Amino acid sequence: MKYRLRIIMVLLFVCLVSVAGVRVPVYAETVRVVYVDGDINAANTSLVKRSLADAEAQGDAALIVSLDSSGGSREQAVKISDLLTGSAVPTIAYVSPRARSVAALVALSCRHIVMAPGGSIGASDTESAKDTEELKGKFGQVATTTGKNPRLIEAMTDKSLGYSNYAEPGQLLTLSDIQAKAVNLSDGTADSIDGVLHLYSLDNASVQDNRLSLKDMFFGILQNELARVLLVALLLSAFAVEIKTGGIGAGFGLAVISGALLLSSGDGTLADSLKLAALLVLGAVFVGIELITPTVGIFGFLGTVMIFASLFFILGSDMTALFELAGAVVCTVVFLAFAGSRLPQSRLLAKVTLKNRSTRESGYESQTDKSDYIGKNGTTLTPLRPAGTVRIDKKRVDAVSRGDYIDKDVPVRVIEAEGMRVVVETIESDT
Repeated sequence: MKYRLRIIMVLLFVCLVSVAGVRVPVYAETVRVVYVDGDINAANTSLVKRSLADAEAQGDAALIVSLDSSGGSREQAVKISDLLTGSAVPTIAYVSPRARSVAALVALSCRHIVMAPGGSIGASDTESAKDTEELKGKFGQVATTTGKNPRLIEAMTDKSLGYSNYAEPGQLLTLSDIQAKAVNLSDGTADSIDGVLHLYSLDNASVQDNRLSLKDMFFGILQNELARVLLVALLLSAFAVEIKTGGIGAGFGLAVISGALLLSSGDGTLADSLKLAALLVLGAVFVGIELITPTVGIFGFLGTVMIFASLFFILGSDMTALFELAGAVVCTVVFLAFAGSRLPQSRLLAKVTLKNRSTRESGYESQTDKSDYIGKNGTTLTPLRPAGTVRIDKKRVDAVSRGDYIDKDVPVRVIEAEGMRVVVETIESDT
């Protein structure tokens, strides 16, 4: 009876607490703010990629991309766009104060857009009609993915379209904060991040600021085409040096570092990077097998194909990757042409290559030297028609005439001796 009474009292207490409006405390939501300022570049791509990964891992309520950019790399803008449209975390673009040219693509790739007072978005111009069509297609794709007006978005990159009341045909569409709100592109105007949070009822959320770090800048440098060419050239040169010098030394370490930096600069997943690394290592192993146990080039050919295939895919498997790989090969050839002769010879190559020439000066003779017979006299033992046998210094020597017939027991003189060939003529023909 007492037990039942206690249960009833606990239930009554819970009901009273609920009626009194007492709330159970909850953990505050987290909103991550990514600051993308200046030109869109590879460092910004690294920043956004890192921030999205952290936001998804920690279950952030939203990710705000604070934009202040007038353009930059179209390639990097497309990469950032793909990251944002594929994000599982709600994304908000805060245009403060501008997102022009390809930076507009970054803003439009977020699910929501908020403008700062006096802000502007749009006007993404290109240098060629082909680029215009490609960028227009990307803008349209993003509009469809994020639920925005494709006709409005495409007018920002194709000046031939125009947009009623905002841009005449021949002009690229650019919208102010007020205009963006009027055409339902933005959700409103806010003069600060706090204002953005208020628009989405996130006033109590804790804010985590993400800005460019040295790591982002470093990976941005690795994305540079020249840097990638040099890294591939270093890897190939280091591999060639190891073959030349033998053993596992500085060349091996340099190859490992170059390969790791190349893999980290790519856009693939960790699983993809590990597969490409395995292919690269396997190719190197195959080349090593070819050097140790020659197999008529089978392992050498397969290993070379594996190495270059892995590098091609690491670089992005497109035309740019092909040019970068070609440039790296040229750099490697130039390096080896200048430094190859100065490198020490490996013990491995010493076993499978011939270093010394078998010359007469070194004491080697491939056959009996008959040059000493030149000028000596002898007698034919058999007729020469024109080949036969003669006796010189009591030795039987195979000889030939200069085409004429010489009978047996005829005195002859050696006039030429080269290799196994001894040429004679009759002594009478001298007189």
